[in-house]
Amino acid sequence: MPSLAESQARFIACLQKGPAHFPDDLFMQSADRALLGMKAHANTISHARLVALEDSYPKLHTHMGHETFHAVSRDYIEQDHILACDLNRIAADFAVFLSDRGHDSSTVDLARIEWAWLESYRSAEAAPLLLADIAALAEDKLLAFPIAAHPALRLVAITGRLSPELSGLADSDPGAPMPGALLIVRPEAQILFHPLTGVEQAIAEKISESATMGNLLEHALELGDETTAMQHLVKLIQAGALMHIEG
Repeated sequence: MPSLAESQARFIACLQKGPAHFPDDLFMQSADRALLGMKAHANTISHARLVALEDSYPKLHTHMGHETFHAVSRDYIEQDHILACDLNRIAADFAVFLSDRGHDSSTVDLARIEWAWLESYRSAEAAPLLLADIAALAEDKLLAFPIAAHPALRLVAITGRLSPELSGLADSDPGAPMPGALLIVRPEAQILFHPLTGVEQAIAEKISESATMGNLLEHALELGDETTAMQHLVKLIQAGALMHIEG
């Protein structure tokens, strides 16, 4: 008699890989009845995976259209490593899959943005650094002030035109350049998007490497003069991208 672990593995293999892996000696019912039940169960799981993808990417679903989105989704969930995923992580690699399949940059960017939104939503709670927290500090204290990236911070580089589903983020001037990246933050209960220029993106990318405000300011000064560097840091602080590390 196979062990419990072996029986579970055979059961899962049948659900994932089809009737050819059906475990004949696992059920007391006839093989036909047991296989019928497993087919129903497998269909339920497959449907749940498709729903999980659609729930993770509502804007992408609209952007691509229902039929295209679901056709791509069905191909995606049939991959072996996706079959082994739980529903909470099943959508994590969808943007990579779309890119590998040759979808345009607008579509891929939107998928990456929506997944980053979910990651920000699920991230740990933390109080964001406020300008009021550092406004009264002397210069030496300000430069030594310990910081870190807020746990809800996500940064997504923009590689093409923004999807119409994100039209609210585009500049009102149609001739204005697209943002270099989107900063996704959750300073309070609401998740917010902040378009960044290329310079602002480069500074934001250095937050995780900066132990103090002085470190981050040094990175900012490498990309501009003192006035613009401070303006960029103020924008990041006001967005809720930083947090204070208690000593």
